[in-house]
Amino acid sequence: MKVESISETVSAYIGQAETDVLAIARKAPRKYKRYLIPKKRKGMRAIHHPAKETKALQYALMETVLRTLRVHDSAVAYRRNRRAPLRRNAAAHAQWEYSIKIDFHDFFHSILPDDLFKTFRANGASLSQADRVFLTHCLFLGPRGINGLPIGAPSSPIVSNAVMHDFDERMRILANSLSPHSVYTRYADDITFSTDEKGACRKFHEGVRRLLPQIEYPRLRLNPSKTVYASRGTRRVVTGLVITPDGRVSLGRAKKRYIRKLLFDFTWNRLGPADRSFLSGYLAFIMDVEPDFYNRLVIKYTAETVERALKAHGP
Repeated sequence: MKVESISETVSAYIGQAETDVLAIARKAPRKYKRYLIPKKRKGMRAIHHPAKETKALQYALMETVLRTLRVHDSAVAYRRNRRAPLRRNAAAHAQWEYSIKIDFHDFFHSILPDDLFKTFRANGASLSQADRVFLTHCLFLGPRGINGLPIGAPSSPIVSNAVMHDFDERMRILANSLSPHSVYTRYADDITFSTDEKGACRKFHEGVRRLLPQIEYPRLRLNPSKTVYASRGTRRVVTGLVITPDGRVSLGRAKKRYIRKLLFDFTWNRLGPADRSFLSGYLAFIMDVEPDFYNRLVIKYTAETVERALKAHGP
């Protein structure tokens, strides 16, 4: 793959003069709205939402350049034209006896511009210095102590998938060496290994710890507090979905109770705009993840009510 001038490619794609595109790119690292959201357990997560002009360059790069980079088959999230990735990821592990989930610390911020440049080289692409500067400006954060991928930019997921290709291949080889009958998947910074062989999950964890310092890029650190061992006899959760003892993928009882409560309140017009939008999004999610539960909601609350809730987006 030969890349001539990335800024010229983006300029042609969005229909703006290259000088204008370069001017927007130079300002892009500073054009993010930063806000904090609570993490699931404790602490806050910084979200960097790009300005409209920056986002336009990111989308253009996604469509013209980034989509040409290889993504490993083990990567489940952020794949074009693949529906229900959360369910797909959980289902891949549903029939196995033992599982381990491993998480990385500060995953997106750990991926740096040089990691992307090495990824282009691994894909056979030649980047000029101007291309490197342009990609850095458009896709990475500026000098605020963080130079990695911004959480909140539409381009960050596809960049991370491409950069992680060789890592995923090393993990696949490790998984097969420990247990030929096994599965390895990665959903963003969440990696899961499942097998029917007792003890293989612990060996996989040891193998990941041993291999991480040997992998050239990206430089990742494990988050030990999020390492979870599970088996068919315990409650297994993969990317937020529950795997039942009989191997089915489910939302889990707590989420189902919450959705029923929201839908009940919706029928009595008790929901505010935020809850209506949340219910609408979750109903669409349920259709993909657990259609049987969606059908039970239709039977209980009528198809008309559920359809109205599905189309409720705020006021």
